[in-house]
Amino acid sequence: MSGLAIGGIVFVCVFGGAFLGMLLSAILPKHHLSQDSKDVVKLTMAILGTMAALVVGLLISSAKSSFDTKDSEVKHIAAQIVLFDRTLAGYGPETQDIRKSARELIAARIRSIWNENNNVDTAAIRQVPGTFWDIQQKVLALSPKNDAQRWLQSKALQIYSDVADTRWLLTQQTGGTI
Repeated sequence: MSGLAIGGIVFVCVFGGAFLGMLLSAILPKHHLSQDSKDVVKLTMAILGTMAALVVGLLISSAKSSFDTKDSEVKHIAAQIVLFDRTLAGYGPETQDIRKSARELIAARIRSIWNENNNVDTAAIRQVPGTFWDIQQKVLALSPKNDAQRWLQSKALQIYSDVADTRWLLTQQTGGTI
């Protein structure tokens, strides 16, 4: 159900209750409308209002915390992808094919996750493309010629593993937190 529909239902219920209360006030006996009864109702409404404000505040805090966590993870994975590309570029020209495949894969994944209305497609996030593992196999298949290339190959595999870990962490957090 959309937020607008829920808001409309709440609006109708609140004003329907107020209207019903006005109708009942004409029917109730006078002793139910004394100052003491009115004070009890005011106190009860103040407590309910305070509790509702507290619950809404906690919901907003939880949603913000969830958003901040996901935002941090997305920024982390973006930085790791750039670092992976830079590491492969430092390895040498023989990694051009791997870098190109990685860029194409990432661009395709972004297009599949974000649809035309800027809404996230959670089913697309959970799909594991075959080329993701192919890129890792291509990095493993590199033949380093010196210690620097061996270190860069190891570093690239470590970064790529970190990207995969963060991606799976994001995949598991696609549900609601509230």
